[in-house]
Amino acid sequence: MTDTSTDTTQAKAARAACAATSAAEETIETLRTEMPSSVVDMFDKTIARTRDMHEKMATLMESSTEAFGEAFQCAHRGSSEYRAKLLDFARQNANSTFDLARAAFDVKSMPELLELTMNHHRRQFELATAQMKELSALTQKVVTETSEPIRSGIAEPFRLAS
Repeated sequence: MTDTSTDTTQAKAARAACAATSAAEETIETLRTEMPSSVVDMFDKTIARTRDMHEKMATLMESSTEAFGEAFQCAHRGSSEYRAKLLDFARQNANSTFDLARAAFDVKSMPELLELTMNHHRRQFELATAQMKELSALTQKVVTETSEPIRSGIAEPFRLAS
């Protein structure tokens, strides 16, 4: 649905640009007959430079749009992975807590309960450390994948335009 609306918008923009170009060319021809040849030559050079710059800017904008679209898709995929990872961690932590509760019902004495909870907290701390490392690695991966299209998609057209 968005591709169709984007195509329609681009087609309208192209038609408007074409109409503006033909109107500008008519104006140029009218002015060309009324000006001295040196001014006409300077005017032609200016028009040629302006057209060249317009083409370069249009190419730059198209590349930038594509790069940002690709970066958005990468960020969306990365956020989906991140959410799935967080849900998995929440499931692991909940299961661990339920395991502690089940084991606490089987305890015969207070020292045994204290030892059980201390072991649980140690395991949870180790698990949390491992989970944070996984989230950190995933975040780094998503940031790298998301920024790559922007770096490559925008740097290249600027290099070509200069």
